[in-house]
Amino acid sequence: MAGKEEFDFEKLACEITVSQLKGIGHAPNVAAGIAGNMIVAGVASTRERQEPRLTVTGVCRGVLSGMRSIEGDLAATAVEILHSMAHLAQEVQQDPDDMRTWAMDAIVMVAASGQPDLKEKLRVALEADFMGAGDIFTALCAKAGAGPAAKT
Repeated sequence: MAGKEEFDFEKLACEITVSQLKGIGHAPNVAAGIAGNMIVAGVASTRERQEPRLTVTGVCRGVLSGMRSIEGDLAATAVEILHSMAHLAQEVQQDPDDMRTWAMDAIVMVAASGQPDLKEKLRVALEADFMGAGDIFTALCAKAGAGPAAKT
């Protein structure tokens, strides 16, 4: 799909997250729902023009950036988004491992632009819910030049 136009789902996801979640309790669950709805609609509507990876990564990064803007719980949001990937994979006819990888890539991108302690908070939260995910996250951070998340 080289040479195709890319759709900016990141900006849209960020704007929707901020407008719908500012001041709402249980925002991580709702944020994951926003991501899921946008991923399903985005992949379906751009399947022929954009790789699903770009859509999934953009939406996840946008939702997480929106949560950061409203000072929401990024670690809990990241966990909720990763939990939703298997179900979403079925809906958009993608491999669940690919979907989790694309979401994790978005988490790493947001972690790289956050406060120094954000990487550690994300690593701990991911490891608590997904055995081995903390180490994968740390390795992806290092590979992306985001620096390793400190281990405690």
